[in-house]
Amino acid sequence: MQKKIILLTLISTMFLFRCGVSDSIDRATAVIDNGIKDITAESAAWSTVLQQVAHDLPADISSSIRNDVQNLASRSIATAGTEIRCNVDFLAARAIASLQWIKARLKNDQSVPPPPPGFCQVVPDAVDLNVTNISSINKITINGYDLDHKDPAGNRIQFYLLKGNGQRELIPENRVGRTTHYQVTISLSDMARTLYEQKVTKIISTWDNQTASYPEVVVIPWMKKEKEERVNLGVTSYMPPKIRGGDGDFDTDDDDHMSIEARGEIALGGPTTLNCRVYLHAREERSNWTEVGGYSNWTTAYSAPIGWKIVSYRPFTNSTHTANITSHGGIYYNRPAGEVVRRFQVFGDRDGDEAGTWTHVEVTWQPIQITIAQTIPDWAR
Repeated sequence: MQKKIILLTLISTMFLFRCGVSDSIDRATAVIDNGIKDITAESAAWSTVLQQVAHDLPADISSSIRNDVQNLASRSIATAGTEIRCNVDFLAARAIASLQWIKARLKNDQSVPPPPPGFCQVVPDAVDLNVTNISSINKITINGYDLDHKDPAGNRIQFYLLKGNGQRELIPENRVGRTTHYQVTISLSDMARTLYEQKVTKIISTWDNQTASYPEVVVIPWMKKEKEERVNLGVTSYMPPKIRGGDGDFDTDDDDHMSIEARGEIALGGPTTLNCRVYLHAREERSNWTEVGGYSNWTTAYSAPIGWKIVSYRPFTNSTHTANITSHGGIYYNRPAGEVVRRFQVFGDRDGDEAGTWTHVEVTWQPIQITIAQTIPDWAR
């Protein structure tokens, strides 16, 4: 009989305890529901309502639930300060979502997921690789709400470099400063070259393997610059060697002449250099047939600055002039403006021997307009 009394007492106690717990949960649920209604009706009052919800929860409610509500009120008030720029509607919506999740926990309802981090401001909203001072690309600051929340897999918000080929590269944790629950800073120090070389298009964030609605920062690609330079190549002189003939004398007069052909050429020596050379051929048109001829070596007329390449140049038409010489001394031959040579001065004959010792040409070049373009940013050299 005594055992039956004890058993009945235990059952009654358990029933009363369960009733008490159930009643406490119902009252807590009602408090939360009223809070959701109040915020929905007047979003600007969200912070006051949250504090009231925390105050009105039953005293015997779970300490875990009580802490969640209190943290929600405290965090919401903190994030409304100068650190971020969330508007009232955003903060009110966040408060409602958080209250709904807390309510689901009260009822042991696992179908309602925890609210993900919320975001208010990203500074800067783009990273421009065209800056002159690369030290200005040093960090990204993200302000928001619950930035320390973990997803179902236990991971906080992660950040990736999104490359042009669609691949992602995780930004290591040692570059992420999780300052507070409402601010995260990503260090970009010394990363400009990586962003440039790996053709990164965006810096994106993920939470629970999702990217939609999470912050992303556009990387504005480096664009090569072009500019023009006017180059004066001056004068090039060349004396060809004797190649055949009986003696070294070009003996010219009114009836006997020497034929000449002079050339001036400019060509790219590679993406960064412009080269020039000169040609002269002269022959005595008589029985002696004294003859000289040949090309000078290519010489560098212009070199682009480091980090630049030659895109085009003008004029680009090489020059050739042929003539017959019947007199002594230097003779001028002007060329059209559209050619690379402005003037040839040919020294063909004089008294005595000339072949290989005096006969030569002096080329006065046209000024060359050269367009050059950057190959890499100045800061990446």
